[in-house]
Amino acid sequence: MIKNFIFTCFDCDSCCGCGDGVRTITVVTCTGITGPTGATGVTGPKGATGATGPTGATGSTGVTGPTGATGATGVTGPTGVSGPTGATGPTGVTGPTGATGPTGATGVTGATGPTGVSGPTGVTGPTGATGPTGVTGPTGATGATGATGATGPTGPTGPAGTDGADGATGTADTLAVGTTTTGEPEDLAAVTDSGTENSHIFDFVIPRGATGATGPKGEDADCPLCGMNLFSAEGNYENGEPYVQFAATQLFPETPEDISADGSEIKLAEKGVYLINFKTDYTLSCYGGSTALLELNGEELPASEITMGERNGNSAGLYLVRAKADSTLKIKLKDYEKLASADFYVVITRYKIKSDEL
Repeated sequence: MIKNFIFTCFDCDSCCGCGDGVRTITVVTCTGITGPTGATGVTGPKGATGATGPTGATGSTGVTGPTGATGATGVTGPTGVSGPTGATGPTGVTGPTGATGPTGATGVTGATGPTGVSGPTGVTGPTGATGPTGVTGPTGATGATGATGATGPTGPTGPAGTDGADGATGTADTLAVGTTTTGEPEDLAAVTDSGTENSHIFDFVIPRGATGATGPKGEDADCPLCGMNLFSAEGNYENGEPYVQFAATQLFPETPEDISADGSEIKLAEKGVYLINFKTDYTLSCYGGSTALLELNGEELPASEITMGERNGNSAGLYLVRAKADSTLKIKLKDYEKLASADFYVVITRYKIKSDEL
């Protein structure tokens, strides 16, 4: 190895005696091939410590030169008395670094020395990458199925779960009868719900029966109650009137002198037993209700009373009465001022009585 050292002198008298001005001295040291390490020599005797000389004045710091080769370590002398520290001079300019010389040839390897004490174990290095997966071998033949093992004991029953929260209280349904309509004989009976999800109103359509064929005339000799008339009438409540007013009427057989209607009166010309079926579809003008009942010859028939209590509704009654000839039948309204409207339908069946007794 060759090392170059450059020394720059600023003070020739106190530095390197290079004369006036600044001089640069280049020292080239050539290192030959390193030979084998020689045996360590015997340590010489310790020399006497010399007296410490006075500390000279600190000179100015020169330019830092290249580092010289390390010399052999001498015997450490005793530490002298520390002199007073001089003032620190200014730092000089750092000189340029010289070029690195070529590497010398490698020397002969010396004999292997004894094995030293094992040093501590180094840190484990990182795991290497996983190698590629090998080709999958062929699947072996399926082995025979082993015998089924015995059923294990039933495990203990788990604790009962907590009761869930009570559900919200549902809305109770209400039921009410709406309208009842008489249909034609060929119509089908029907029931419809005209209410809401929780308030049901059932409306009925009931077909009337077809008119039957006229039967043969029976013998009157042994019949105390025989013969028959059918009468029907339609009427309505007129504002402020306490009796139903009738308009359209029908009679079978057509003998008007037997049963007829005029205004609020239904005339019963013949004596007999009368089955009276009456019905109303009504609307109230205010809550509280109204009632209707039959009145025969000015006398109320309390058992025939029907109630009109819903705001919109219908009601019906059926009554059997004996009447003398030339009797007058009416439908009387009570609390009629609470009615907004009311339509009435009356069907009367008359049974003739042979006996003169009534």
